[in-house]
This record gives sequence, structure tokens and C-alpha cells, in this order.
Amino acid sequence: MIPELQMYRITFYVMAAATVGFLAWVARFPKGKRRYYLPLPIICGILALAYFGMSTGDYQLMTPTGQPVQTSRYLDYFISGPMMVTIAGIVAGASRRQLVGLNVVMVGWTSATLATYFLQPPFTLLAVIANFGLFGVLAYVLVWPITRSSGEQGGERVLLYGKLRNLLLILFSAYLVVGLLSRQGFGLLDAFSGIFVGSYLDALTRIGFCTLVLRATDATDQIIEGIESSGADDGSDGVTLEKSDESAVDPAD
Repeated sequence: MIPELQMYRITFYVMAAATVGFLAWVARFPKGKRRYYLPLPIICGILALAYFGMSTGDYQLMTPTGQPVQTSRYLDYFISGPMMVTIAGIVAGASRRQLVGLNVVMVGWTSATLATYFLQPPFTLLAVIANFGLFGVLAYVLVWPITRSSGEQGGERVLLYGKLRNLLLILFSAYLVVGLLSRQGFGLLDAFSGIFVGSYLDALTRIGFCTLVLRATDATDQIIEGIESSGADDGSDGVTLEKSDESAVDPAD
């Protein structure tokens, strides 16, 4: 059986290689478009750094039951999770309000997961309920309001958003189950199984997400053209990543 720290180091090597590969992929795009794609290899690079930190065995907290929680992994979740849902929202043409809502729910869901590891009964049950509730809210916003917004975009963007949404929901669901069954949660998975499945999900989520976006050149070309034309129209130095709130579909609708 592979030791825990070695498993983390192997995942670091995999994600470091993925980061370099995606950087090379981005470098093949025209110079003026490369900066729009840079968040994708950054997402993989953040996870690689997180796993390097985990492989040192230095950055962890202990739960009340004496199980380690890797702080660098959760730092990655707090950064990469919002980045991925934001990119998916931009593909769908989500409003600023919807993007902010997605980020708040994503951060809240990650926080609730952490809380389940450190709270004592009966508060653990409340954290578990919050965990499922926030995931339900996240799924609702992605499946209904954001999907309706995507319907107002071109066909290629609708297709890309559908793929990103489905990937995130399937893998986020797996995260929810694995997190609760892990040794830090209810302890139904042993250390090796939890580490292996968690590492696999981490790598698959990032690599799958980045591959889908980079392959959908027609959709991303439409997004980049919209960003650049919006910036030119309003005469500002920045870019407009999504439509205004006035024309948006309210998440509560």
C-alpha cells in the first residue's frame, strides 16, 4: 500500500504535469486571446501546490477524533471552486448577481464541509444539514437560473455550459459523499481509500473542466468577442464579463 505522503506527492506530480500541459495548450492560441485562458492552468497549478504542501505533512489540523485535515487542500477548494463556477457562469452569460451568489454558496458549502469535521454533536448534525442544504442551493442555481441564462447565448455556449454544469454537479456530488464517509467524517472509508478517491476527484475535476473549456474554441471565441466588444463600446479600460443585472434572470425566479 502506498504511504499517505507519497500518494500526495504523486498527485502533485500529476497536477504539475497537467499545469505545464495546459500552459502549452494555451500558448497555441493567438497572442491576444491567451490571457483569457490563463485561469485554466492556474486552477491546476493551485491544486499542484496544495498537494505539494500536503506531501510535506506540515500543513494540517487535527479533528476532535484525532484525524488530520489538510489545510492546503481546503485553501485550494476555497480558491478553485469559486473560479470554476465563475467561469461556468460567464460561459452561460450569468449576471453579476448570479455570479456573486454562486461564489457565496460555493464558499459556504466548503465551509460547512469543514465544520462537519471539527464540531461536536449535536452541532455536527447541523453542519451536515447545512452541507446538504448548500449543495442543494448550488445545484438549483446551476440547473435553473444559470441554465436559463445560457439559453440566451449562442448554441455553442449553451452546449459548453451544459457540459461544465454536468461535470461539476456529478463530481461535486461525489465530493459530498466522500467527504462525509472519509475518516475525518463518519469514518467509513479507511485512510488509503479516502486519500485515493479524494486525489482522483481533485485531479479529474480540474483536468476535465479545463479540457472542456479549451476544446470548445467556438464557444470561447464568442465569449472573448463579447468581452472585447463590450469593453470597446463603453470606452472603459477593463472588460465586461457578463451582462448587466437589469437584463439578468434573477436566481430567485
